[in-house]
Amino acid sequence: MGGRRAFGYASLALLAALVAATAIRAVVAGLTGLTDDEAYYRLWALAPAPSYLDHPPMVAFMIAAGRFVAGDAPLGIRLFAVLTPLAGLLLLWRSAHLLFGPTVAHRAVLFALAMPLLAVGGVIITPDTPSVLFWGLAFWALIELDASGNPNWWLAVGLAAGLGLLSKYTNLFVGAGLVLWLILSPTNRRWLRSWQLWVGGALAIVLALPVLAWNANHGWASFAKQFGRVAQSEPITLRYLGEFIAGYIGLASPAIAVLGIAGCLRVSRLPPHARDGARALLAAAVLPLIAYLLLHALHGRVQANWAAPVYPLLAVCAAVAAGGRGGRCVDAAAKEGTNGTDRPRGGHVVGWAAGSGLVLSLLLLFHAVHPLVLLPGSKDPTAQMRGWPELAREVTAARQAAGACWIATWSYATTGQLAFALAPDTPVVQLSERIRYAHLPAVDRALFDCPGLLVELERRAFPDALAARFADVRAHGHLTRAYAGVPIATYALYRLATPKGPVLSDGAP
Repeated sequence: MGGRRAFGYASLALLAALVAATAIRAVVAGLTGLTDDEAYYRLWALAPAPSYLDHPPMVAFMIAAGRFVAGDAPLGIRLFAVLTPLAGLLLLWRSAHLLFGPTVAHRAVLFALAMPLLAVGGVIITPDTPSVLFWGLAFWALIELDASGNPNWWLAVGLAAGLGLLSKYTNLFVGAGLVLWLILSPTNRRWLRSWQLWVGGALAIVLALPVLAWNANHGWASFAKQFGRVAQSEPITLRYLGEFIAGYIGLASPAIAVLGIAGCLRVSRLPPHARDGARALLAAAVLPLIAYLLLHALHGRVQANWAAPVYPLLAVCAAVAAGGRGGRCVDAAAKEGTNGTDRPRGGHVVGWAAGSGLVLSLLLLFHAVHPLVLLPGSKDPTAQMRGWPELAREVTAARQAAGACWIATWSYATTGQLAFALAPDTPVVQLSERIRYAHLPAVDRALFDCPGLLVELERRAFPDALAARFADVRAHGHLTRAYAGVPIATYALYRLATPKGPVLSDGAP
């Protein structure tokens, strides 16, 4: 009875922590400016399409829905980034509970809440937002399938996998993980005779068809951009591997990162009759993507967010390493995580690891709202979120002084930020890489009969490229984006008039 009451209190405390974390993320999301990528994805949401140059369309759908509910403001744009972690962590609790029991489930959610990558990811909306959600949904459905033996769960697996393919190409590794799970254990191969497995696979493919169709209609541009990274490689080096490992330690928080690795090793050493379920399911969810990223890191840089979908599962591994009761898949070790009573051991390890992670995450969120240190230039990753309203007012004054009707840019970052910060009736047109905006109505060529004003970072102004497109190109000064008096970036201004020929192009300037 005492143990049940303790777990009841622990569950209430965990639920309160989830609600509090959601509220904190909502406040931060509403008080901070957009990142460059968020501002760019907002342009996608203005006209949702089957796909885009950089990623599949799910993030655009989420932003469009958020803007409909909460308006065209930072909180509205990020609304689903704030809300989806709540659903994702509840699914994580259920998955960990089925695998290892309630103690590990509680601790896994606590560790996931404390991971800086997931904390920041709960504020900023990117393709990782739906990618992480549907990755977790797919493997939750697989765990339910394994626990219940009900083949209808394959339909849910296929639905989640297909929605993941509408989110990010990284979710192709969900399919690799499912194949790995089917062949890893002879017991799992029986599912190959289930019609639900094949219908679920067909459902995933059907859901991904819009992305395939968009690529076919646009010269396979998105596939070439994303999968081309595999072919672009440098000689083998350990430098990027070190960056990848250091990034994991920092973004998971050091203590949780170490526990996560230790937990993966611990699961692999469970007794043979107890380990198959847990080992196979965790291996399927984690190993294909991690193996690819480690291989990629030997010859190229791995961006910190690429591994985001497996961080919740690494939180489960960390909870296993911290000690806890065994569950369905590790019943042979059911007493390993206790001290002979109903109270699980390892609480001091959990408290220290989760506490240090939470402090680090809260510091990062606080820094996003009120910088702890102001560094000149853009060395601070949060710098791209600052100073745009003030810069927009100066750009408007400069445009009016130049007699310009529209704003020109060379980069998607400047395009997205100015399109959000300037008045809606001020056209912002990126002169290059027009395939990024294939979903938007074509630019009226009559617009170029009126002078324009280029606003771009000094290093990306490309005056020679401007001179090749316009007969009248005049320098119009500089503007500095700043925050609290500290300069962040300097922008060159050029007045453009009298086009020589085509103004827009698909290529780089």
